[in-house]
Amino acid sequence: MRLPAATLTLIVLLVTWSAVGVGQPGEGVVRGRVTDSSGGVLPGVAVVAAATNGRLLATEVTDSSGNYVFRALPAESMTLTFALEGFSNAAASVVLKPGVESRVVARLELAPLSETIVVRAPAVVAAPAVRFVPPPPPSPPPPVVRAVPVHDRDSICGPAKPHTSPESLGTIRSGREDAQGATYTTGAVLAIDGGLQDGLEVGRNLIARRYYHVRGAASADLVGEHSAGLVQIVAVAERTSVAVVVYACDELRKNDFLASFQPEPIRAPDPRTTPVYYDAARIVLADEGQTLGAPRRLMVIDRGTEQGIHAGQRFTLFRQAAGGRRDVVGDAIVVAVRTDSATIRVDRVSDIVVPGDWAAPQSASSIAHRQR
Repeated sequence: MRLPAATLTLIVLLVTWSAVGVGQPGEGVVRGRVTDSSGGVLPGVAVVAAATNGRLLATEVTDSSGNYVFRALPAESMTLTFALEGFSNAAASVVLKPGVESRVVARLELAPLSETIVVRAPAVVAAPAVRFVPPPPPSPPPPVVRAVPVHDRDSICGPAKPHTSPESLGTIRSGREDAQGATYTTGAVLAIDGGLQDGLEVGRNLIARRYYHVRGAASADLVGEHSAGLVQIVAVAERTSVAVVVYACDELRKNDFLASFQPEPIRAPDPRTTPVYYDAARIVLADEGQTLGAPRRLMVIDRGTEQGIHAGQRFTLFRQAAGGRRDVVGDAIVVAVRTDSATIRVDRVSDIVVPGDWAAPQSASSIAHRQR
């Protein structure tokens, strides 16, 4: 005997409207909460707002309390859809009025289950019920990430001296599956505060950065800029977008800001030659959480394109000792250059390298650079 599968109802409640202040005329706010059939909150639910013609307006992900909010949607008819793996999808039609807040509370039901009871002859007692759990609905296809130009990752991953006019094209607001103190690595899907009005578009690659304090040369308290990884925009609305982490240098965090990606090609370093000690640059800081230089570590010097520094240039690292003696402690190669600073990768060491040490350019590098 087969019992029919229980039909589970998807419930969406459209609650009362109230006047709110919004950013622009002709816009409104939609907020709400998503729960399961027992009333428990559901974090990680994908909420998509789309116009009646199918045009994407914005996307959100419910937080740890099951809440979501669209702060500036166009005043028009639209559909909200709610999706979470293991639950049946839900949808609600909303007519958003200018300057008004709508509250849409959604309740997702578990995906349907069926139950089978088998009676075996000649026994008259039914066998134990066999519970059949259907497979979960297929997950949505992963976002399509376009090919990224070949580049030297060390030119992206590492410290830098902040620009005098820093660029920010948006910030990381949350991830699809957030937790307290969440961090994000390769493949993570991120919600971004920033969209079309910030110049973002599908397929654009961006660097996630943040500022940090570090003890620099002469024990000075300096501010450095750390690059945490590369992300790509995969969906975009007017003020929000969705990005995927292409690769993480270490870990990306909430509130990391996004800056333009300018790929530095992989190139062979200049040949090793004699260092020019009288034209030495100063090592001013190490990367976030680091104080010492070691092979493959990245540090920052106080010379940039204004002083003729270029990617691939070699430097001899040394320390001024008593009596004017120079103690060589290692070699380094330039991997990224800004106007007044450059990022170097420590190549080899004979002693520890610390902020305050010196970096002397190797003479043939400047000649080779002028001949390029």
